[in-house]
Amino acid sequence: MGKKVLLISYHYPPSVEVGGLRCANFSRHLPQFGWIPYVLTLKDEYLDRADPEKLNYVGSVKIFKAGLMPTLSSGYVGIKRTAQRLFGKSNEPNNLAENPARPGTRSGRVAETLPRRLRRYILSFLSLPDEQRNWVLPAVIQGIRIIKREQIDCILTSSPPYSVNLVGWLLKLITGVRWIADFRDPWMTGGSKKLYMTCAASLRIERWLERRVVQKADLVVANTEMLCEIFKKAYGSQLPDRFVCITNGFDGEFFSGFDHAEKEKVFTIIYTGTLYFGRTPEPLFQAVHELIQEGRIDAQAIRIRLVGHCQVINGRPTGEIVHSYQLDGIVEVLEPVSYNRAIEMVRQSQLALLLAPNQPYQIPAKAYDYMGIGTRILALAENGATCDLVRSTGVGVAFGPSDTAGIKEYLLRSVKDDCLSIQSKNKGPVSEYEIQSLTRRLARYLDSFSSPAEGVERAGGQGNAA
Repeated sequence: MGKKVLLISYHYPPSVEVGGLRCANFSRHLPQFGWIPYVLTLKDEYLDRADPEKLNYVGSVKIFKAGLMPTLSSGYVGIKRTAQRLFGKSNEPNNLAENPARPGTRSGRVAETLPRRLRRYILSFLSLPDEQRNWVLPAVIQGIRIIKREQIDCILTSSPPYSVNLVGWLLKLITGVRWIADFRDPWMTGGSKKLYMTCAASLRIERWLERRVVQKADLVVANTEMLCEIFKKAYGSQLPDRFVCITNGFDGEFFSGFDHAEKEKVFTIIYTGTLYFGRTPEPLFQAVHELIQEGRIDAQAIRIRLVGHCQVINGRPTGEIVHSYQLDGIVEVLEPVSYNRAIEMVRQSQLALLLAPNQPYQIPAKAYDYMGIGTRILALAENGATCDLVRSTGVGVAFGPSDTAGIKEYLLRSVKDDCLSIQSKNKGPVSEYEIQSLTRRLARYLDSFSSPAEGVERAGGQGNAA
């Protein structure tokens, strides 16, 4: 029958959130290596956006779901919205996370009045460790049932949201099952809480929570080498064998089905997904604007497509920003499409835009999708994990967001050469990111829990040889 692993992830298909791809990839391929996967995720009615087509990709895995409990913060937001309707709109933001860098003071923050400080302290604890914490108790209850009924051998929790780590900690405490804590992004070590309201006390509590998670997990997996190294630096002296790296990856077999797509006749640069706060294609806009103004590129020879939730850039309408760069006939802002259609559109484009600002330890999951599709990547990111991946594999180029000159020269060459697909090149560096190879590594770490005499260290050695 094989051994059984429960993958616990807040995001999982049919959710369109990119955070669900990692566990979806693992669940699809683990049976090849002797592990039967089960999945625990969020109930469909709580999803902001869903794409049922994504379920076709995960195979026949058994999926369990848990709902959300009401919270004080959701009550606070409800009361606030009601008050706004009754007494007029407020100028304060509706979400719990305010822009932390407002102009007006040396530190970037507006000087706090006593009421603002009190509000920040209260909301710091209402969103600790994140706004998804109300999934913890329902997930733990459901997880206990699954572990007992299905005789689960091991669990893996994939975060963020950070509160998913608390689910794993509690399940191990209650059931004694072996536990792998998987970090797709940093939490406190190597991370920050810029998009959350915090105070000194709440940050101390979260550092303590992270430390306990690391201590209680049987293995901590990071999805980049740089994140793995900072974990080792922070905790390695006490827990030298606790940390390993398993990167994200792509399913070559799945993406091969899109090889038939022909390239666009007009040189096209595409971005797919969501323009999260802090991510902006403006450096690209600036470069294209200057090339056209200088007469080095014809305005009819290039097109930029933003596909998905891209109608706003850092709180400002995208159309307004596009107009300011005089790119109205060049930039297209398109509504979200299905996952398969997005892949097809990227395959047809000459360049795939990747945005990873201020993320030295993280690599956007779409980088691996772009890699698997075979369209050359144009990454806008500071030096760090994303730049290292793009440059070391040869799948594209990376520029700092302020390097307008570099971006311009690369675009000029690319438009003339009409960027060929990377699929016929670089098979060596790219092949190590095939999801089958990465899942094999995960399976070997799981196997090590069943063979105490062998230990995790031996599993790590096998994984590196895979």
